[in-house]
Parts: sequence; C-alpha cells; structure tokens
Amino acid sequence: MQVKNITSIEMGKTRRWFWIALKALVTLLCFYFLYDQFQRRNVSFNDLEIPRYFGPILVLQSFLMILNWYLEILRWKISVDAVEKISFKQATIDVLGGLSMNWILPFTAGDFVARIISKKDKYRTTAAILLNRTIMLLLTFIVGVYALVSLFRTEFNFYYALGGIILALLVLIAIYKAAPGKLISYFEELKRESLWRILVLSLGRYMVFFVQFIILLKIFNTSLSLLDVSAGIGWIFFVRTSIPSLIGGLGLRETSAVIFFQRLVDDLGTVVFPVFILWILNTAIPSFIGAILLWKLKAHNSQDSHNIA
Repeated sequence: MQVKNITSIEMGKTRRWFWIALKALVTLLCFYFLYDQFQRRNVSFNDLEIPRYFGPILVLQSFLMILNWYLEILRWKISVDAVEKISFKQATIDVLGGLSMNWILPFTAGDFVARIISKKDKYRTTAAILLNRTIMLLLTFIVGVYALVSLFRTEFNFYYALGGIILALLVLIAIYKAAPGKLISYFEELKRESLWRILVLSLGRYMVFFVQFIILLKIFNTSLSLLDVSAGIGWIFFVRTSIPSLIGGLGLRETSAVIFFQRLVDDLGTVVFPVFILWILNTAIPSFIGAILLWKLKAHNSQDSHNIA
C-alpha cells in the first residue's frame, strides 16, 4: 500500500511538470511567432501613435476591470450560496486567489483548488464550479463559431451552428446523467431565480470583456469594422480557452490576435499593444491582488474532500 501511494505521488508530480513544460513550450512558441511576424513586417512600438485621449480610456478600462471582477465574484457568491453561505470577502479571496494560482497549475486547476478548498461540501461546490465554467464555455463556443467562420471566410451555415449547439447540449445532458448523485443534488436544489441571476451575470461579464476589447482595438484601428473586431475578440477568447499557456495567457492572446488581424491591419503593433494592455488590467493586476489574498485562504477538511481530484 505504501509503495502504491508513493507511486501515485510520483505520477502526480510527473503530470504536473509535464503540463508546466507543455505550457512553457506553447508560451515560447507564441513569443517566437510574434517576434518572427514583427521582424517580417518591420513592426516597431516606437512608431505606434498613442491617441491623445488614451489616458481617459485607461481610466475607463480600469473601471471596467473592476466591474468585470465584481460580476465574477458576485456570480460565484450566488452559485456557492446554494451550498453554504459565504461573504463577499470570502468570494473575492476564492476568485482572485484562484486567478493567481492559475499561473502555476495547468488547465485553470488553480481556480478550482482555491474555490473548493475552504468549503465543507466538496461535491456540491464542484457542481457550482462546473455550472459557472459550462456557461462561459457555451458562450465562448458560440462566439468561437462566428470567429472561425469569419477567419476562414466561409459562408455561415445556420444549420451547422444549430447542430453544434444541439450536440453540445446532448453532451451536457449525458454528463448530467452520468454524474454522481451528490453533484446532481446541487442542480436539483438550486433555485430558478439564482440560476437566472447566474446566467445574467455571466452574460454581463462577457459583455464587459467585449466592450473592453472593442474600445482598445478601435481607438488604434479606426478603420476596422465592428463585425471584424467582434469576430477577432471571439477568436482570442476561443484560443485562450482551448490552449494551455503560462504567465496568465501572455503571448497566447497576442499571437491569436495577430493570426486573426494580420490580414486586416498594416501595423501589427496596433493589435498587440491593446491586447497586452488588457492583459495587464484584467489578468496581471488582479492576479497580484489574488496572490496577497491567498494568505487568507483557509482549507476545510471534510470526508468528501478525499474523493475530489
């Protein structure tokens, strides 16, 4: 038994280092791609023209960043209140602490750990996390389909899109049917009013994302149409959700932006710079705050905690 436990620990360490290495490789490849594209096009940030009203825009973006994370914290609080009541302060520690832990753990596992570790009922808290992630994944899937259609300049087929949505719903139903009873109990006990509030907050947060991106991209690229900008944002979200990377997605976001917008703009700096600014506002600053809040995160042991991976 002891040998088995040691083997499991070693395998866990190996998997962890494997995913860290994979994320590091993806990040390095992204930076190389950006460097190569900049060299080929002779792009220089020294030539970038900063709009005169960029200062007020940054103030607005900072406000939207606060609104963005306020919506996420409130969404999480409502979701987990169906399991156990938590304060807004605790919800803030869970969300921002998880964001900072995502820098070192693969596939946003840090977010999962930070949100579940202080809860008594690990199963139903896991269900709350799954609900939040599924909603955001469905929204990303919808805008991702539109982005792919726009990127490859194919004709949008309503029936293909509808078929994809139906397939996604069938997969969710299958997962629901196969899920353990303790997970299902969360959804059975969740009030309809709470579910609607979670859906509205999820959509609201997505809209804040879009507004932030649209403002920054448009002030540097006034000639871009709103449809092209929206499709590009959907593409960036889709890639960021699908591919693991280090440093909170730094490099991957910029690479996906270059891939999409390189055929639409002459100066790639006008795309990379806004995306980088948004990374600082939406990821780097909240992650720094989350790293401080992690010291206030307390673990709660329960019988269920040993059964949650």
